[in-house]
Amino acid sequence: MERLVKKFEQRYRRARCHLATWSDLQSRLLKQFSNAASILDRLPVLGEVENYGILKEVKSMAQVLPASQIESFEKILSSIHSTLGEMEIISKSLEKLWCDGTQLLKSEKPTRQQAQQWLGAQPSLNVCIDGLHSLYTMHHDEYMLKVAIVKALSYNSRSEDMAALQSVLSDQPNIPPDEVQHIFDVIAAGDVW
Repeated sequence: MERLVKKFEQRYRRARCHLATWSDLQSRLLKQFSNAASILDRLPVLGEVENYGILKEVKSMAQVLPASQIESFEKILSSIHSTLGEMEIISKSLEKLWCDGTQLLKSEKPTRQQAQQWLGAQPSLNVCIDGLHSLYTMHHDEYMLKVAIVKALSYNSRSEDMAALQSVLSDQPNIPPDEVQHIFDVIAAGDVW
């Protein structure tokens, strides 16, 4: 059974790498969303010709500037979708780690008692599987929430709504950091990574 726990530790090392990448993508996504929200916030002001003051005399300024901002918004939105695509890959990778762990247990066929037994400070096989499942579920649910938030962005979005969406995007309610750290702490017990 100790050999199996070592194989799970390898899966957790890969999971930790995936989560580091997720963190980088999260930072990128927040910046992209903030930029998109800023543009959407400016569009109504740019659409009012009287806001241009002396510049309204410049030929087509009131048309060119909003069009330029819309083009920028569309580019940022495309980047957001690309970032979400990378987050989906991480979610699927975490799912694969969990499924591979499940298959590993099935192929080894430990008894129920063996699967529940802790090996000194090392966790049981069931705890290893449950931890991988929790990591996958958290990140999959968070990915789905992020997709829904991005879909809520529109040219009609109000500033208050965008601020609320950005807050939820930033908080990542499906990924409690203490719980993630606890999972890694339990798995790492008795072994130095």
